Amino acid sequence: MLLPFGKTQFSNLFKRTIYFLIGPPGHFKLENQVFNSICVIAIIIVGYNVPFSYYTGLKIGTLIFSLLLFTFCFTYYLARYRKQLKFSIIISSVMVLLMLGSNYFFNAGIRGPSLLSFTLAFFLIMIISPRKQYGLWTLLSLATGLGLLLFEYNHPQYIQSAYSGQSAMFIDMASTYTINIFVIFIGLYYLKTAYYREKRSAEAKALMLERMNHEKTKFFSIISHDLRSPLASIQSYMELFKMDILTEEEKEMMEKKLTNAVTGTQEMLDNMLSWSKAQLNDGRVNMELNNLSRALQPVINIQIMAAKEKKIKLTHQIDPSMAVMSDIHMLQLIVRNIIGNAIKFTPEEGLIQLTVSKSAKNCLIKVQDNGNGIPKENKAEIFSLKAQSTYGTANEKGIGLGLFLCREYTQAQGGKIWYESQVGIGTTFYISIPLDEEAF
Repeated sequence: MLLPFGKTQFSNLFKRTIYFLIGPPGHFKLENQVFNSICVIAIIIVGYNVPFSYYTGLKIGTLIFSLLLFTFCFTYYLARYRKQLKFSIIISSVMVLLMLGSNYFFNAGIRGPSLLSFTLAFFLIMIISPRKQYGLWTLLSLATGLGLLLFEYNHPQYIQSAYSGQSAMFIDMASTYTINIFVIFIGLYYLKTAYYREKRSAEAKALMLERMNHEKTKFFSIISHDLRSPLASIQSYMELFKMDILTEEEKEMMEKKLTNAVTGTQEMLDNMLSWSKAQLNDGRVNMELNNLSRALQPVINIQIMAAKEKKIKLTHQIDPSMAVMSDIHMLQLIVRNIIGNAIKFTPEEGLIQLTVSKSAKNCLIKVQDNGNGIPKENKAEIFSLKAQSTYGTANEKGIGLGLFLCREYTQAQGGKIWYESQVGIGTTFYISIPLDEEAF
């Protein structure tokens, strides 16, 4: 029993056929594809004209169209399979002008379809030719057409009419006119489609550049603002220290505040350095097969020490055999920022749990805490640079830059990041990264 041939299957078959004829986009430039397309159309049209000319009694025309058919087949082979585009354009353009010029003498001259064919030929030559050759082909086309008209005006006896009758002439003219309209329609449709596609692409790139520029401006605005505060605190402390007016208790309290400020600033600078490296590399991601446990263990060890200083318990559960396709540096930054945020916003004696599980074709990293939770008014912009500066349970300052980078780096690796949070109960962040299927 034959299965019905659906619309999708037909569309896929049509695309594969087109790409087979004109060359796949990844292996051929646009101008090469355009030339191959025109060659295919020309082979069909000229192939039709060979028997048509023979049927209408145009024996010389049959010979000329046969030579044109061979020329287009040869140039198509050179462009499609040998990738000799420039050579193919020159051969085909010259041969078309020569053959149509010869056909003019044997196909009723000005009363035949040759001038219509010259107009169509010029249109196609201008499509396939590089910009620097436009003047050359325009002059050659004008010189050929006007030269033939002038020659016929002075020597009409050399122009032959090989039509068997008036009906054959009308059929030939109607056929040529219909083909010209059809080919010009296809050519203009193709050009306008390509134009609007490039226009949409340019608009999308412009919007992306505008967004990136806005993010960079916001990024550096955040950095300049948040660097000023800890530096001012250090300067104030140094001035008070020189004056020697602080008690031991005040010194201890001030040092604790300074430690928190310096730690937050160090974290911010680490994130800034990571972001700057990514920008210098044009956002390239170095995807490799990484053992998740070995990749995250250095990050977890550092965060366990930070959690202990705040009397928070940090546990982790990772399958030692689990492997993921990831950029190890991006993955470490994501987990470091998520756990770091959990430590900031979890009070003393709190609990943070990092667990990893397999979900379909993805690795699901979950970081759960029983901290303050995220207020409703902050949820909409938590992953953007619009997030406002916040303070942790020990007055640690967060600037929102870390979560912005977490989202950017997760998406760059083909993953997803989201969270669930309730004020006063806690927050759970989820990071989904593609697995390496062969590891299981």
